[in-house]
This record gives sequence, structure tokens and C-alpha cells, in this order.
Amino acid sequence: MFGLCIGMESIFMGWSGFARIDGVDWQWMGEGDLHCWNSSTLLSSEITPTSTKFSVIAGSILLNLTFLSPIEPSDWVKQSLPFIYLSLEATSIDRQSHDVQVYSDISAEWISGNRANNATWKTTQTSTSVFHQAQLQSPQPMVEINNIAEDQTVYYSMQTVPKMTYQTGQDSAVRGQFGTNGVLTNQQDTKFRPINEDFVVLGLSVDLGNNTDFNTPVVWGLGLVRDPVIQYTPSASNLTTQDRSSYFWTEFSTIADAIDSFLSDYPNAVQRANALDQQIMSAAQNISSEYADLVAFGARQALASSDITVAKNSDGNYNTSDVKAFQRDTGIGQRVNAVETLFATMPIHLYLNASLLGIHLDSLLQFQASGYPNNYAAPDLGTSFPIASGDSSDTSAGGIEDTGNMLIMTLAHARISGDGTLIAKYYDLLSSWADYLVSNTLFPNAQISADGISNPNMTNLAIKGIIGIAAMAEISQVVGNVSAAQQYQANASSYVKLWESLGTSSGHLLPTYQDTSSSDYALMYNMYADTLLRTNLIDQSVYTAQASYYSTLAQSAGTFGLSYDTSSSGEANSAWTCSLLDQSPPSTRPIRDELVNMVHTRAGFNETSGDFPLLYNDQSGNSTTANGQGRY
Repeated sequence: MFGLCIGMESIFMGWSGFARIDGVDWQWMGEGDLHCWNSSTLLSSEITPTSTKFSVIAGSILLNLTFLSPIEPSDWVKQSLPFIYLSLEATSIDRQSHDVQVYSDISAEWISGNRANNATWKTTQTSTSVFHQAQLQSPQPMVEINNIAEDQTVYYSMQTVPKMTYQTGQDSAVRGQFGTNGVLTNQQDTKFRPINEDFVVLGLSVDLGNNTDFNTPVVWGLGLVRDPVIQYTPSASNLTTQDRSSYFWTEFSTIADAIDSFLSDYPNAVQRANALDQQIMSAAQNISSEYADLVAFGARQALASSDITVAKNSDGNYNTSDVKAFQRDTGIGQRVNAVETLFATMPIHLYLNASLLGIHLDSLLQFQASGYPNNYAAPDLGTSFPIASGDSSDTSAGGIEDTGNMLIMTLAHARISGDGTLIAKYYDLLSSWADYLVSNTLFPNAQISADGISNPNMTNLAIKGIIGIAAMAEISQVVGNVSAAQQYQANASSYVKLWESLGTSSGHLLPTYQDTSSSDYALMYNMYADTLLRTNLIDQSVYTAQASYYSTLAQSAGTFGLSYDTSSSGEANSAWTCSLLDQSPPSTRPIRDELVNMVHTRAGFNETSGDFPLLYNDQSGNSTTANGQGRY
């Protein structure tokens, strides 16, 4: 058995699963209650980019459970639909016939972080499905409590199949009904009440009959829907807000239509997911099996926190030509489209569909294109997701970090997608940012990196800005501004020579220029952008020397990796460590594999709380973010 908790405060979300086999009751998911359930035995687990799979034994039956979170990069209707599948396949272990019924429910805990709030619920039957829904009696638009939206509706659904039954009511009553009888009553509890009073559950069950083979999977659909999902301020000069809805509403007029489509698409969704898993894992296996594991762990984390949205025209119809995406800085706070987080998730966007990166960038660029008072890029679109109010405050301390990131990402999007719309539309804004870098990046002062380090003349921060200037050179070339392209390229080329001269000692790069007085080091993860964009600013000998230096450092590193900077008090960063991988020339691949092994060791470490984290102690593995939340 396994339970479910989410969020930085480990808020429990009721989701349970039970089976009745030859009249004996078994629990295969969730926490127990007053009914006497036998505990199933976990046999194996597997994580792929799209799915988490468990095999459990309940009596003489093997239950294969798959939690499928579809990744649909080429279909924004499907990608924006906030639903997942839970499927169950039953197999007789002893090849004898067994009488099997299965059941699953969710609680109203999904709809609020304040469990004293009053909830309502109902059950709907369409021509092809049955679905429960629950929502607050008094929802609060655009508000979160304990990382749970207070304006969402939870749906639990199943296609109409033979011997399917449903019921809503107090947890012990509904589960007890199934445990005693193997069937639900098809009745609804209409006594609406606080979430934590006689906990209501929304149950769905199926009688699979007496068989040796149960060939058809049982499939539940779970969804969390808000509308609108984002309140966006499109311009820094005009603070008029815009309500934006999930893109899937351009396809469906009712949630019932969306649920029916989602459930009926399950066989095809499985085929697409399997194909994508195979594609991603095959590519990652070219690095190593451990690297493939990390990609599988991180894929859904990187995509799950984004909403693909549209707004309505004055006539009430959705404007499908204006698609924008908004990413919540999950695991750290509620920032909207945090630039350094978007930068960290950039590789998977580029790999799956570079246009996904473009619609995230567009929301940032549009806000800053009119009336934005600063000559550097903003760090985000606000700190209270889902309110994307923009940020026009003085954030000059992050000027190099954020501006370099934006220029690098904008070029990467244009090059890989083949779409030059953003660089043409926002060229003047991008050029002003590049001019800021020309004036400030070579000798960073009063600047802070993505790691919160604020030393003057940081070598790693300086190179990000220099690569940003080189990115602007190519952007200028593409739009036909040849003289600007030549000037930006000349600046980047001269700066990188000075950077290497000032930042190198004893055959490796220093954390700050010309600081040879100590054994301090910093991981030069920002060099990754030079490899990604193929700007070829940094000489290959620098990459080789750095890889050799990391190999030396690794000999005395902690079990779980190298800290990203000696001033970080032993804190390692899984994202920045992995960004070093593309910097390893063929002759230095052993250190690449060693770095992967360190991150992989922590990802599979179960002796501390929390999941695969962003930040953790390199010796103990203890997460240094709340409850070990992943971020990117």
C-alpha cells in the first residue's frame, strides 16, 4: 500500500484503492480506516517519463497499477487538459478462477488547503461515462492555501462499463459498503458539510466477475479544473488584467464533453505515451542507464506546473492566435514564470516541442515590451501564482542572471522551432537587454546568481552574460541588422578572452576573477549555454581542463555530489550538476558518468523525507528545500 501527500506542507490528499477477492478485502492504495482491510504486498515499481507503475499482490491476484500523466507536446488541447489516468489490470497468479471486484475513491481534500471549508459535490452520468465532482461552497478565485487552489473542482470519472457502480458519502460508510458487498449503491450523499467533518469520498467500483483472465483494464480519470486559470497583466504601462482559460476549452464546450473524450481516448493515450517513453528513454540511454532514470524522474516535474492558456475576444470566443503559458515555481514558492526556473526546464521544452518554450517566453516579453522601467529583464511575472501581475520593481541585483537567461532562451527557441516571430516582434526590447549586458557583464558587481551568491566578479555569472551578448549577435543577424550583429559578436569575442584570462588559474576556472588565495571552487554550469547555442565562444581546452578539475574534486566529494560552490555550505543542486554533462568532451566522459552517478544516488535515496529534490546536502542527502520538493 502507499499513500499520497503533496505540497511543501505535506498536505494529504485522499485517494484510496481496494479490491475484494473471493470475498476477502484488500487495500492497494491509501491509508486504512475502520474496516478491516488486508494489506497488499508491493512487488515492484517503475517510473517512466509519462507513468508511474506498481505491481502489488492481493491474495491470489496480481494487480498492475499505472498512473499515467500524458505528455502531449504536439497537441495543446490534450497537454492543457488537467487530467490523469489510473489503470488497474488484474491477473490470476495461480491460474485459478477468482471472483474480483475493484474500487477506488477520492476525498474532498483535493479542493482546499483549509479542511474546515464547506464542500459540495454531485455525480453526473453522460451517455458514455459517470463522473463525480466536488468544489467549495464559497470558492476564492486566484487564491491558494497550503499550495492548493481554492477555486478548483476535482473530478473522478470512469467510462460506463458493465457492473460499474458509484456512491458518495462518508469514507467509512462507502468503503464499508464495498468491503461488505463488493458493490456500491448508486446513491449520493446530499448532506454538504466541511471537508473534515465525516470525510466524504467519491467512489467508483467495477465487478470483474469470476475469471482466470481479466483482459480489460479498469480505468479511472482524475482531474483538477479551474476557470479562469490565470489573471495576467499584459503590459507594464497598462495594468488592466486579463483572465485566461486553459487551452482545452477551445475544443470542448462542457466539462462532460472533455471527460468523455479523455476517457474514450485512453487506448490511444497509452500508445502515444509508450512511444514517447521509448523515444525519450532510448535517447537518454545513449548517455547511460542512470541518466535515463534521471530523465524519467524529472520529465513530469518539469511540465506539470505549466498552464497553456488563451483569452477571450470581445465577442466571447477564444482567441487561439494568442496562446501563452504560465509556469508556477513549484517547490520553492508561487512565482510566475520565474526566469531561472524556466531556464532550467528549457532543455525538455526544446526537446519535446520548442514552441512550448516560446509561449512561456511570450508572456514575459509582452509584459516588458511596453512601459517596463528597467533596462534589464524582469525575474518573473509576479510572486503570487496564478496572478501574473508582472514585476516592474528594482531587481537590478539579478540583472545579469535574468537578462542572460532571456536572450539565451529566446535564441534557442527561434533556432530550434524555426519560428522567428518573437525575435522580430520584440527585437528592440532584446537589443536593450543586450546593451545592458555589454555594460555590466564582464565585471559583475552588486549582482546575485541563481544560487543566491553575490560575490563580485563571479566567473560563472559573467560567462552567462557574455553568451547572452553572443545570442543577441545571432538574433540581430537573423532580423537583418548586420552592423549590430557584428558589434555584439565583437563584444562577446573580446569579453570571453578577458574572462578566460581573469578567471583561470592552475589550469581551471576560479569562482571569482584572480582569486588564487584559497581552494574555493564553483561549478561552471553556465557554460552549458555555449554548448547549447553552439556559439563556440569558449575554447575546447577550457572544457577539457574543467572536466579534469571536476574529476579531481570528485575524489573528495560527498556521496551525493559536488556542492555548486564552496560558499554553499555543502549544498548540491541536481539541475546545475546535470547541466555540466554536455560540457564533457569525449576524452573526459568518465567524470560525466561520475556526476550522473552522484545525482542518481540521491534521487534513489530513501532515508530522508521528500522526493527527488533540487537542493540537498552533498554528504547527508538531506533536502534543503521544504519537504524535499523538486523544483525543475
